[in-house]
Amino acid sequence: MNRDRAFSAVLSNGRIAMVKVEEEGRSFWTLPGGGVEQGETCEEAAVREAMEEVNLDVEIIRFLFAREYSAGTEYCYLAEPRLGEQQIKLGCDPELDVHEQVIKKAEWIHIAHLKDDLHVSRVIASLSEDEIVKYNIRL
Repeated sequence: MNRDRAFSAVLSNGRIAMVKVEEEGRSFWTLPGGGVEQGETCEEAAVREAMEEVNLDVEIIRFLFAREYSAGTEYCYLAEPRLGEQQIKLGCDPELDVHEQVIKKAEWIHIAHLKDDLHVSRVIASLSEDEIVKYNIRL
């Protein structure tokens, strides 16, 4: 089944919002995001997923990049918390039952620690010099 996905690269003070996923014998950190629902834009999906997974109300600043994956296309957007930096709180995937949840942690992580991550490296490469200064990114 083909299903596009949307992600938010939520940046604040040199850090990026990330979720830790544990599934099928593997564990990894990733940007908050997920499948785009029918009738929803990619931007709307990115905002919804940030709220569901890290409990942040975000504002999309701009499109960053698209990448093909096994079931469609992933779309990544630069986002900011609407009320400035906020506390991240672990959310959930509403499509899964409580005992099936794969999102185990949600944290602000210094972006320099993730500069080699597949998605984060593309986020960094997509940022302008002004954005690097604005978000206090030091690599």
